[in-house]
Amino acid sequence: MLKSNRVSITLLTELYLKQEIISCIYSHIGLSSNLNNNLIGVKSTPSNKKKIYSFTYVPDYITIVVFNSIKWTEKIFPSVNGYAISIDDNLSVDDYLRQKNKKQRENINRALNRLETCFNVHYKMFQKNIEEEEYFFLMRHLKAMTIKRFEQRNQKSDSLTNWDKILSTSLALMKEGKASLFVIYDKDLPIAISFNYIYSKLLFGYISSYNIDYYKFSLGHLIIYKLFEWCLDNQYAQYDMGWGDLDYKKLWCNNIYSFNHHILYPKYSIIGFLYALKHGNKSKILAFLISKGVNKRFSRVKKKLKGNNRITQKRLSYKFKKLTPTQFEQLKGIDPLQKNLHITKQILNDFLFLTQERSSNVLLYYSQIENLYILKGKKEARAILFNQSNH
Repeated sequence: MLKSNRVSITLLTELYLKQEIISCIYSHIGLSSNLNNNLIGVKSTPSNKKKIYSFTYVPDYITIVVFNSIKWTEKIFPSVNGYAISIDDNLSVDDYLRQKNKKQRENINRALNRLETCFNVHYKMFQKNIEEEEYFFLMRHLKAMTIKRFEQRNQKSDSLTNWDKILSTSLALMKEGKASLFVIYDKDLPIAISFNYIYSKLLFGYISSYNIDYYKFSLGHLIIYKLFEWCLDNQYAQYDMGWGDLDYKKLWCNNIYSFNHHILYPKYSIIGFLYALKHGNKSKILAFLISKGVNKRFSRVKKKLKGNNRITQKRLSYKFKKLTPTQFEQLKGIDPLQKNLHITKQILNDFLFLTQERSSNVLLYYSQIENLYILKGKKEARAILFNQSNH
C-alpha cells in the first residue's frame, strides 16, 4: 500500500498541530463527553478519502467520537502503559506522598531541603509569558541535558528524534497557552527543565531532564513534586507523566492506564483490514513484551556486550575524608570551578549534598606536599581522595 494513503499521528503530541486532519475523522476528543470539553478546536467536513488513519498513544481515559462512523471501521489495540496522578484538591503534595510511601516522602523532602539550602534556587513556569530568545535558550539546555542523561543511561531518547519539529512548533503553542516549560534554576543556570502539553485541566509531561552534575539532589523527583504542586495550585484534574515503564513513575502515580493504538479504515476495505491486523498486533505484541520486562533485559545485555559503564565508573572514582581545621590553615584557597582542575562541578555538588553547605561559602584548597584537594565550607571540610586506577 502506498504511504500517501496512510496518515499516522501520535495523538497527545500532535493533537494541536494536526487539528484539521484529526477533525476530519473525529468530531470529539476530550477528557469527558461534555461538548465544552472538546479539544478539537476546528471544524472540518468528514473525510471521504479512502485513507487509513493510525492514531498512536491514545490514553484510554480520553473520550473519542468518530465523525460519520457508519463509513469507518475502527480497530483499537492495547499498547504500553501510561502513568498519571489523578489529583484530589484536598491533599497537599506532602499528604499525597505520606499516603503513598512514607520513606520516599522523607527522601524527597530531604533532597528538596538540601537543594534549597545549598544553592540559590528558584522555580518558574513559562507559558504565555515567554520571549523567543528565552525559549530557544531553555530548549538548548533541555536538549543538551537530555543527551547527557540518556548517554548516562546508555539509551536513546525518542523525543530527540523529533526534536526539530518540537523546537519549531512549541513556541507558538506556548504563546497560546497550550504548552509550558517548567524550570528549576541555580541562580541563572537552568538545572532541570520539563516541557509539557496542556489539554484543558490535564498537564501532560512530555520531555523532562536535568543537569547530571546535580544527580545527588534527585531533580527528576523534584520536577514531579513541583509540577504536581503547580497542578494543585491551578485546579488541574490530572498530571500525566506519559509512557515509559520507569520506577519513579510507578512510585508517584495513582493511575496506571493503557495507551491504545487506534486504526481507522473505510468500511469493507480489505487493505485496511490487513493493515490493521499487521500494525495493530505489532503494537499489542510489543506492549506484551514490555510488560514482561523483555526490553529491560535486552538493554542490560546490550550494556554488558558493549562493556560500557563509563558514567558509573566516573561517579565511583573518588571519596571524601573528613578533616580538622588545623590540617588546611596554612593553605591558599583557589576557585573550585577554575578550569583545568580535577575538581568537577559534580564533585563540588556531591560535597554540598553531604555537608549541607551553601555553594557560595565553599572554598577549595590544594596541598602540594600531600597532592591533596580540600573542599571547605563554613561548617565542614573534606579531603578528596581519588581512586588512582580511575584518575
